[in-house]
Amino acid sequence: MTVCTKRPPGTASRPFAALFAIGCALALYGCGGSNNSNSAQSTPVAGLTGCADDDSCMPNPTLEIDKARPAQVRIPSDYTTTTRYPLIIVLHGYGVNGAIQSAYLGLEERVDTKQFVLVVPDGTENESGTRFWNATPACCARVAAVEDSLDVDKYTVIDDVAYIRSLIQSAADTYSIDPARIGLFGHSNGGFMALRMACEASDLVTSVVSLAGSTFDDDASCTPTTNPVSVLAMHGDADATIGYDGGEILSERYPGAIETVERFAAHAGCDTNSAVMGENLDVVGNIAGAETTVVQIPGCAEGVDVELWTIVDGPHIPGPWIASAQDSMVDWLIEHTRGQ
Repeated sequence: MTVCTKRPPGTASRPFAALFAIGCALALYGCGGSNNSNSAQSTPVAGLTGCADDDSCMPNPTLEIDKARPAQVRIPSDYTTTTRYPLIIVLHGYGVNGAIQSAYLGLEERVDTKQFVLVVPDGTENESGTRFWNATPACCARVAAVEDSLDVDKYTVIDDVAYIRSLIQSAADTYSIDPARIGLFGHSNGGFMALRMACEASDLVTSVVSLAGSTFDDDASCTPTTNPVSVLAMHGDADATIGYDGGEILSERYPGAIETVERFAAHAGCDTNSAVMGENLDVVGNIAGAETTVVQIPGCAEGVDVELWTIVDGPHIPGPWIASAQDSMVDWLIEHTRGQ
């Protein structure tokens, strides 16, 4: 039975509130799930070829790519060049690194069980030793520059979109990668970066999970050029760092979780007037019951889904995770494919 007992406090005054209300009404009549049968149609992945295309993949490949900004790689213990694997790139939050982020999300321990290739890069380190991604004006190159008392131009010129695009290509050149399954999992600053990639690298990226992230203040800055990207936004409504309802960082605004999801749903041609409530999920272990509400937006481009998981009473760094929920996050990334 679809559960619709919880929703973020105060949603009645928000632009997205109708989606919750309609979703709950539909749930009562058993109308769960999404419908991807109409609207803008996906087109095949363009431009990503690699060693799997000419049978040049090595059976014992290096576990580090990109000499200038090295990224660590984890592959299944039974890796074979005759299988095409999904690719997941984890993007860390402000002030941590890829290894810490991967451990927090439980990604590395699922490389074998879920059979994917994991790339673990680090953002740029500022002069104070803090790592960050130049994702949007709000987060977080400007913060890194202010921390160092430097001019913002010192860090806002960093092209992390180009860097992550190069990691995707390097991974395809080195490992047997399925170009129809290229996923990004970002937290906080990494969530901002993952969503920027959905805006500017939709020719490569097929799915994104953003935990406690957001997007550009001005939606005109987000211009997917080819394929819409499947987007799952996860956000705690008690997040005191990146506000669920949006906010400002150093006078630069970022939109809230509902507005962010609504925008990516529009980019994917979804029917934002017909949101559906899925079953509540038990995602974190320190909040009683199935604390996470699920809103699904139907009518998206074929093969594309856009969802919002609201962790009711959830903070900026939720945890401890329920293992089945961690499995579901990985499944969400690798099961959203793009037709070839």
